[in-house]
Amino acid sequence: MAETESGAGASCPLHPAFEAVSTCTRCGNFMCRTCSQGGSQAWCPACLQREGMGRSFPLNRENWSVSGLLELAWEAFKREWVMLSVGMLIFMAASFAGQVFSQIMSLIGGVADSIVATVLLFCVGALGSYVIQGAVTLGFLRMSMDVLNGQRADIARMFSQFGKVPVYLGTLLLSFLLMTPLLVLIVVVSVGAGLATGSVSWSELTALLDMSESELSGSMAAMMPAFTVMGVTALLLYIFPGAWLLTPLVLLQPELARTDSPGVVESLRRCFAYAKGERLAIVGTLLLGGLVVLAGFLLCCLPSIPALGLFQLMLAGLHMSLSNGAEER
Repeated sequence: MAETESGAGASCPLHPAFEAVSTCTRCGNFMCRTCSQGGSQAWCPACLQREGMGRSFPLNRENWSVSGLLELAWEAFKREWVMLSVGMLIFMAASFAGQVFSQIMSLIGGVADSIVATVLLFCVGALGSYVIQGAVTLGFLRMSMDVLNGQRADIARMFSQFGKVPVYLGTLLLSFLLMTPLLVLIVVVSVGAGLATGSVSWSELTALLDMSESELSGSMAAMMPAFTVMGVTALLLYIFPGAWLLTPLVLLQPELARTDSPGVVESLRRCFAYAKGERLAIVGTLLLGGLVVLAGFLLCCLPSIPALGLFQLMLAGLHMSLSNGAEER
């Protein structure tokens, strides 16, 4: 439920030091952000336990670890792996539908005589694809959080996040704006590395812009050492400081899925706060999840579907672990 509901000025019974942001719809007790799980839970922890609707998520910023998260996610996955796999199939179908819509808009734009119409239809197709895929992704993460809280996997949850699409698109735009200076830095430093090592000259780089396709192929083959230097430099910068600085963005989609009334700037701010001091552990979790997905693909296509479901479960659990207790800190 939204944080703006009644409770302003009151204290949370379980956490007296924090102001209540909502009330339990079952018993009427006040709840802070911790009790309401970031505004996503309508019942207080006592009512959830009393009605057997799931246990409290056991991991928080103080006691979580990558191995502990994997163990918890695996236990939850074993309990609900069928419905999680069904949810992943729905996610894949939605992604395919989004791509088809984007391709159709691009094809229509390709036969149009107007450049404006072509660009407009391309943007409409890309936007529609992001809307479809983004909403279903948030829905799957919301369902995953329910499973990690001990509840059953409810497929209907996958279609409960379409109201957050405007905020989701806003966070994508703001994330792109945050990445733009880094991308410019990577390009500038990579080109500078090529020039500094003498593997390429500025005149050679500018000449590539005026070459035909056949001339370009030959020139690029001759300049392969220069491109190798620039490529390695770009890769290293992308890993550090690039990936290191932008690691908090991994938590952005789970943050949107968990909060009922998210804001663009506030969601990004919280993600960077959650990731403070935890970047290495976040990267380790992503690498471990990537190995799980890779193992699923290596075992042929079918196991990759539940493997992707387990990876999303780990991602949801990662966010829950880092956000649980963040308010107290």
